[in-house]
Amino acid sequence: MALYRLRAGLRLERDANGAAQVVDPDLRRVLRLGANDARVVQALQAGATPAQLAKATRLPPDELAGRLAALSRLYLLQGKRAQRRIALGADAAAFAQACKQSAQTEPILWPPGRDPPRHVCQGTGTCCGATFLGPLLPGDRVRVEALRFGTRVREGQTVRLGADPAGDGDGIFEIAQFGGKDHTGMARGDDGRCVAQGDDSLCDIHREHGADAKPVACRLFPLRFHRSPLGVHVSLILACDGYERAREPGHPWPTREAEVRSLLAEGAPTVRLAAPAEIAVGLPIAAAEFASLRDHWFAIEPTLPDGRSWLAGVAAHTAGAATNLADTLAEGPDIPAPADLGTLARSLRDPAQAYDADLAEQYAQSLQDRAHDLRRRRQGHDAQRLDDLAAGLRAQLAGRGFAGEHAVEPLARRHAHDVVANDLAAYVAIGPIDVGLRALGRRVMLVEALACALAERAGRRAVTAADTTRALHVAYRSEPDLAALARCETP
Repeated sequence: MALYRLRAGLRLERDANGAAQVVDPDLRRVLRLGANDARVVQALQAGATPAQLAKATRLPPDELAGRLAALSRLYLLQGKRAQRRIALGADAAAFAQACKQSAQTEPILWPPGRDPPRHVCQGTGTCCGATFLGPLLPGDRVRVEALRFGTRVREGQTVRLGADPAGDGDGIFEIAQFGGKDHTGMARGDDGRCVAQGDDSLCDIHREHGADAKPVACRLFPLRFHRSPLGVHVSLILACDGYERAREPGHPWPTREAEVRSLLAEGAPTVRLAAPAEIAVGLPIAAAEFASLRDHWFAIEPTLPDGRSWLAGVAAHTAGAATNLADTLAEGPDIPAPADLGTLARSLRDPAQAYDADLAEQYAQSLQDRAHDLRRRRQGHDAQRLDDLAAGLRAQLAGRGFAGEHAVEPLARRHAHDVVANDLAAYVAIGPIDVGLRALGRRVMLVEALACALAERAGRRAVTAADTTRALHVAYRSEPDLAALARCETP
């Protein structure tokens, strides 16, 4: 085992509950440690030799090497990785300062590519039946509660909106907890639809009081915003049931700048990306390097691609960049290089390799069981998505995808391409580049496999844009299921 040292300036302390933590002034952070990591850090702080380190920590050699690798990925060890991360601290500090200011004046970065995905509302009501209709901003709640509609009947249900006599919003809003906090959203009826949605799938708030009366979250769909040191990235949630009609008439992106600026001014949520970005955990890159990497991804965009082949090229190129950076920042025999993204490129060429076949089949069956249970309890609004997700997973295990399909409509191919073109710009919100690309790989493989399965179910030889539109809806709404399957969690 090589000789490793803790970075100078770090302090090992105990918090109010007695848990060990490292105070890192250079990177302006405090990291909580488990008992084993605390023993490793304490021994390193005392200047332990490899033999002393093994004796002090009482850890097997393989586990000790793993702990050292984890500390290196956190930039706690002296070495090139930490030096580079500290050198890039100016990037991170400037970005943190910019995030305290209004996003209105930042550059707007539109979806890149030769033919980027676009959208114009088709009034399908997709956005009124999401898993959670929020979160609402404080001003949204005040505004909606003040609206008056009277009472109307929808499919036998009496629904009252606004002017709530009790004054507590009962029946108008619902509360969901995520991230350890309570968040308010528009309430949904037994059919899963927003209580403000009429039988024609259109919004009563919009109909009676105008678009500006709707909550920001409602006006935002399907837009989403991510902030990086380069500016505010705009992309889409490709889960609209009318996407095959919505894409072609979409206006050129720069014409929507006033709309985007207005939403940002009202407090539309923006996901803050990491700065500096990382190709893999512990391999940081500067904002300019990230921009160059992204430019290369779009330079290799094929003329008429399927989504998988383009993403395979992206993964292969990024794997090379990660390997080169890992070699440059190599610290010792106990600090391994990151996982090779070449495995992602290979699974994209053979989708059946993406999951363990037995586990994926078990998961598909569990999805069908969940769908059956929802229908039995007369809560079947999400049951069809679960059934379609199961069908898509089975089609993927069978190796289905556009690469082997000759009868795929041009717009259907373009939709699969849109998944890559759209999500490459926003993937960093998921985590380091390698994590984001793997999540994107799961999505694009499912879209192509499910679209093939839907065409076959309908007795058609050709995959249509309507098939890919449905597949997009299922894939974007099913990311938690896909992530759980990738982690090999039991159904």
